[in-house]
Amino acid sequence: MTNKHGEGGAMATIKPTLIIEDCSALGQISTVAAVTILQSFGETTALLPTSLLSTQTEGFGQPAQLSTAPWLTQASLHWRKQGINFANALVGYIGSAQLIKQVDRLLVTLQPRQLVIDPVMGDQGSLYPGLPSTYPQLLQPLCRRATVITPNWTELCQLAGQPVVEPTTDHLLGLVNQLREQEITAQIVVTGVKQGAQIGCWVVGDHCPVYLPVKYFPGHYYGTGDTFAALLTGFLNQQVDLRLAATKATAALTTAVAETSQLPVAERRYGLRLKNLLATLAKGVEQ
Repeated sequence: MTNKHGEGGAMATIKPTLIIEDCSALGQISTVAAVTILQSFGETTALLPTSLLSTQTEGFGQPAQLSTAPWLTQASLHWRKQGINFANALVGYIGSAQLIKQVDRLLVTLQPRQLVIDPVMGDQGSLYPGLPSTYPQLLQPLCRRATVITPNWTELCQLAGQPVVEPTTDHLLGLVNQLREQEITAQIVVTGVKQGAQIGCWVVGDHCPVYLPVKYFPGHYYGTGDTFAALLTGFLNQQVDLRLAATKATAALTTAVAETSQLPVAERRYGLRLKNLLATLAKGVEQ
């Protein structure tokens, strides 16, 4: 028997945080990291994996891959029928023009209040292998829906349709103006910007850009962008302002990078070690 509160008989008060990105079955990458981090904030999560991979795409050869496109629509319809609402959403790697359009339609339907988009598509001056040269332009309509976007420097240049140049404040302001002309009005956090012996992010909100530096650990650490975007989403969900959320997310990410830096290089392929980061988050939630 059902009643006005739904099939379960209880009024729904939980509004899950929606996570839309690829899911690697091995290690702490993308969706696995995002779920772990957001649940440590006390969030209930809902997952729409854009693809299922046996491993991440770097360091393990060609992964086995399963398309989830039909399932995404079916899951969304099921949630709507159950009256499930989403307060917040995080979108990461998508990977194809068709899926970008599908995700766009799903977001229109599910209508999260806050939308963080990590426009994952490149690094170190280039698009990731397998993505078409038009991929940045394909992401622009989706980014127009965002409240916050978290590109790295390469992705910011690509999204603005400009060549990748050295990061400076003047170049940053020019790229932001390009995005505004494209009607991308989201607040912007540019990640992984190295300056001298430090690395950090630029926060572009309603005022002048602010650079938030932390200690730089040499080497390549897989999944830092995924982890940062999840951390930022978690802190924003606590209703703090963007600068404070980015400050906290950067500090927490540094904890994970420091822990992972103790591993042999080959073992870093599994993603960031999250033990110390999660312990820090748990203390914050308890307080």
